[in-house]
Amino acid sequence: MSFRLPFLDRARGLIMIFMALDHALFFWSVGRINNEGLPRLVNGIVSYNPIVSSNNLALIVMLSANICAPGFLFIAGYVLAGSIKKRQANGQSSSNIDRLLWRRALTLIAFQLFIVSPAFYLPTIVQAQTLTIVTLGTFLSLSVLSTIAFGFLIFTLGRHISPWTLAGISGFFYLFSQLSLPFFTTIFPENQTLLQVFETIFILPIPFSAERFVNNNFPLIPWFLPMSLGWLYGTTYAKQRGVAYEAKRFAMTGICSLTLFLILRLLKTGDYLPSNGTFHGFMGLSKYPPSLDYMLLNLGLLFIMFFLLDKLPKFSKIGRILENFGQTPLLFYNAHLWLYAAIPALLQNFNAYSLTQGFGIWLIGLFILYPLCCFYLAKQSSARILKRKVGFTQGAKPVCIKKTWLAPEDTVFARVSLAERRHCSSHVLTFLQPWRRRPP
Repeated sequence: MSFRLPFLDRARGLIMIFMALDHALFFWSVGRINNEGLPRLVNGIVSYNPIVSSNNLALIVMLSANICAPGFLFIAGYVLAGSIKKRQANGQSSSNIDRLLWRRALTLIAFQLFIVSPAFYLPTIVQAQTLTIVTLGTFLSLSVLSTIAFGFLIFTLGRHISPWTLAGISGFFYLFSQLSLPFFTTIFPENQTLLQVFETIFILPIPFSAERFVNNNFPLIPWFLPMSLGWLYGTTYAKQRGVAYEAKRFAMTGICSLTLFLILRLLKTGDYLPSNGTFHGFMGLSKYPPSLDYMLLNLGLLFIMFFLLDKLPKFSKIGRILENFGQTPLLFYNAHLWLYAAIPALLQNFNAYSLTQGFGIWLIGLFILYPLCCFYLAKQSSARILKRKVGFTQGAKPVCIKKTWLAPEDTVFARVSLAERRHCSSHVLTFLQPWRRRPP
């Protein structure tokens, strides 16, 4: 059961393209900006990792990649809210919905542990040329997928309260985590392993170390905020008002969010990395942890993106490409990591190219990933059609279903709907077209 708004799929597709660029450069190129704002403890003093690069191309990559994590989480919360509303309207029980959330959460955690985490650690293994450095911390290196999974588990309880209340609680804990960050950074080395695991999962982003039991750049408390906001918008979406109204609602919120960001940034507050008077310094925001300025800027840009993508013609080629990517997020996320990681691993040549060359490698990867996503969507459509299968016995007369004559001697399927057909390129869905013939 799906919950689809075209501009959401398009926005998620564009976010995934930005994410692929960031990860392609992570594996292939040198000069990429990373660990923006990551807290450090030196001689008992807490500081935050500054952005020292003055490369304009690196800044553009960083700004485009910064929208990915909050965008993914917001859309996940929004789509989940709509999906649960439809399931409840169709009479599904609360226990069935809870089981669905648990099943999805455990699936995402499995992908995180056994596919995503090893991919990010692959450069370290190849450079060391030994598997002895692989530890439990290699697999327990959490990121966006695990944060979404933990969010699903929270919604098993959170969906029973007002979405406004849930968003308010999430906002309170977000502010608490940000204000208390220096304290948790200071006490982290002194804590026992169990307390360090708790801090890492819920509050404190830390640099990767194979010696740690758990690594995490996306702690749950600060990063659950965009997911809870997505849930709020998804539950308050009114279908009778139409998609255009929803896009305008996002546009207004986006303008307000960007205005508040500019005010706070000009006042030099709301971020761990102060502005130094340059454009690089003004736009260089803390992502680990996500500061208030970071959230306001990137959620504001996301909401404006929703509005602009809603203005694309319904059957535009660009819109179709973005939708094809956006409707296969889990496949794309796992496949693109190993596509960009495996080749330099085989060549034993990580981070050997410039940023400009990395752009070319990124584009080649997208050309490989797009047919894969289309094929996956086609298989999904085929599975849906199989559920509507109509069987006929030998010798039966031709049967007309929805003004389409179907051959009696074959097992045939109901027609592919226009909405299903436009999701993929026509050559991919050719095998799904029904065999039609006029009656004898």
